[in-house]
Amino acid sequence: MAHVGGFEALEQEFSYTIPNSAVRGRIPPTVRGTFLRIGPGRNRIGEDTFGHWFDGDGMVHALTFTDDGAWYRNRYVRTPKYLKETAAGRIVCRSFGHNAPGGQLKNIGRPPANAANTSIANHGGRLLALWEGGRPWALDPQTLETLGECNFDGALGLADPFSAHGHTHPQTGYYYNHGVTIGPGGPRINLYEINPAGRLTRKRHFNIDHLAFVHGSGLSGRHLVLLVHPLGMASVWPFVFGRKAFDEAIEYRPEWGMKAYVVSLETLKVERVFELAPFVLFHYGNCREEGEELVVDLIRFEDFAVAGQLRDVFGSSAAEGGKPWQYRFNLRTGAVREAALPTRLGCEFPQFDLRYSGRESRYLYTAAIADNGTPGFFNAIQRLDTRSGEVVVHDLGPGRFTSEAMFVPEGDAEGDGYLCAVVYDAATHRSEVVLLDARSDTLGEVAAVPLRNPVPFGFHCGYIQ
Repeated sequence: MAHVGGFEALEQEFSYTIPNSAVRGRIPPTVRGTFLRIGPGRNRIGEDTFGHWFDGDGMVHALTFTDDGAWYRNRYVRTPKYLKETAAGRIVCRSFGHNAPGGQLKNIGRPPANAANTSIANHGGRLLALWEGGRPWALDPQTLETLGECNFDGALGLADPFSAHGHTHPQTGYYYNHGVTIGPGGPRINLYEINPAGRLTRKRHFNIDHLAFVHGSGLSGRHLVLLVHPLGMASVWPFVFGRKAFDEAIEYRPEWGMKAYVVSLETLKVERVFELAPFVLFHYGNCREEGEELVVDLIRFEDFAVAGQLRDVFGSSAAEGGKPWQYRFNLRTGAVREAALPTRLGCEFPQFDLRYSGRESRYLYTAAIADNGTPGFFNAIQRLDTRSGEVVVHDLGPGRFTSEAMFVPEGDAEGDGYLCAVVYDAATHRSEVVLLDARSDTLGEVAAVPLRNPVPFGFHCGYIQ
């Protein structure tokens, strides 16, 4: 299993430059921003392996493109979990996929520890490391030093989880996020609106049918849409009383059904609810309004079989991708239309030209799984043309693996730019940051910046101009 080295820990923190002479190809002069990547820096500590990929302590990597080459640095997010377990040299905390050592009494009533390992947000003068069940952590955008937990000047309470996926509205500059919790009326989704200055200005909520694992959302010009799939807890008590870890307590129950909640950005209230045939969903592409319809691109899984790999990153030998899909919700009639989007490979981590967020767009970029002799993780990047049906695949080659690719704009037209991604080479146990031409018929490589170290497999990326 060549890919397994990409899950190994990176204990060291670096800051170094890579000269142009070491770069394969040429960094385009229009690319002078900072590429960011976040994920677990370690999936085990000492002799202890974390119970789930979501449990690893968050590490942020940054690569700034300069006239002379590039500057790389990486830092762990100094959460209480990271500090306690680093000092102890072993697992101490309850996490998403495992309970703390010591039995039920050590876990009863305790939430999973915040690993700050899932996604990045750059908004309102803050660089935030996001998780799923807790508050974000603020970082210095230059050094990546941990500045502390962010509660938006007290507006985000301890019982207000902040999801790993928010959206900045391209016209207003407002940022929207959500979190699933339990209130007096039962399970609910909290909604948060943060103004361009970084102040939490509105907080609303709406009730849902069960305590679901709602990872993401879609944002159009006038609406936020949240699809609540039947993946969640039938009962919270095994988790609350410490008998099961959070991951052990959630299950896929298609009989619960599935709903799409459409929220008005004007009122932050639910405007429409649509019922869907059930499936599993983690990540959305673009979301936009076309006439009476709200159009949502996403990656769909038919069940929760992918959980096996998430729970055993060192032992699983086969990666599983989802299928790109499009839903059209008619806001006037309540009708739903759906169709599979073109694809050649199983895929995940959809991205698009974020300048077109909330409006009509045609290109969707995904990490994908090609049959090149070294299965086990994402080893290709795919471009889907949702208008023409054309699919272009860039196979990274045997023993080379990747994750999410960020779109870096150059010209004004949609898709005019580059795809930036981390590639791990199993043969050298090192990584590089590659730039692919998003416009070409092959997504051809334009430049590759070699790093001295591996970048452990992570989840999401960002790019700051």
